[in-house]
Amino acid sequence: MSETDPLLGLLDDLLSLELPQGLAGATIEVEADGFAVSVTRRHGTVGGRAGKTPATADAEAAIEKTQRVHATTVGIFNSAREWNAGDAVARGDVLGGIQSLGHVAEISAPADGEISEVLVAGGAPVEYGQALFVIALR
Repeated sequence: MSETDPLLGLLDDLLSLELPQGLAGATIEVEADGFAVSVTRRHGTVGGRAGKTPATADAEAAIEKTQRVHATTVGIFNSAREWNAGDAVARGDVLGGIQSLGHVAEISAPADGEISEVLVAGGAPVEYGQALFVIALR
C-alpha cells in the first residue's frame, strides 16, 4: 500500500489484483473506518501503474465513494421522513432516530451526498453498528 495516503494505496492494491482465469469481471467491496469502497473490474487483467489498459480505465471509472450510516445504539429506528435512493442530503441532516429506553438517539448524515440505498425501514428494530443507509459522496 502507498505510504502517502492509505486509501489511495488500498485502491491501487484492489486495482492490481489478478482475476482468476475465465472470470470476465468482479466486484470487490471493502468497508473500514466508516468508509466503503467498491471496485468493479469488467474485462482483462490490470498491471501496475504503467501502461493502463481500457480495463483499468473501466475499473477506475466504476469506483464510487460511499459511506454507510450505522446505528449508534440498539432500539427501534424511526425515519425522519421517507428516504429514497437519489435523495440529496447535507452533512448534519437528521435522517432519523433510534428509540431505546425512552431516549431517542438522532442519526445524522455524516457528509454531503445522496442516498444510494435505504437499508432499514422506519419502525424496524436495529442493532448497534447495523448499516442503515448508504450515501454516495459528492
